[in-house]
Amino acid sequence: MHAFEHFIWQEHLWAASSVMSALVVLVSSLADRRRHNRANIDDVGFMPWTAITVFSVLATVLTAALAIKGL
Repeated sequence: MHAFEHFIWQEHLWAASSVMSALVVLVSSLADRRRHNRANIDDVGFMPWTAITVFSVLATVLTAALAIKGL
């Protein structure tokens, strides 16, 4: 990569991270909703979807703030 291309990528790093963590929020929210609406109450699964959703929302907000600020 040239120095200019590297500089351009650095500008969009936080925005790309924000979009990716927003996708994780979407997927984990859908999975958590599916877990809450399951037919067999004893089939609980092993993924902590609520915690994944909370932490990915936090990551989305932080990276979006850094993207807006322009770090």
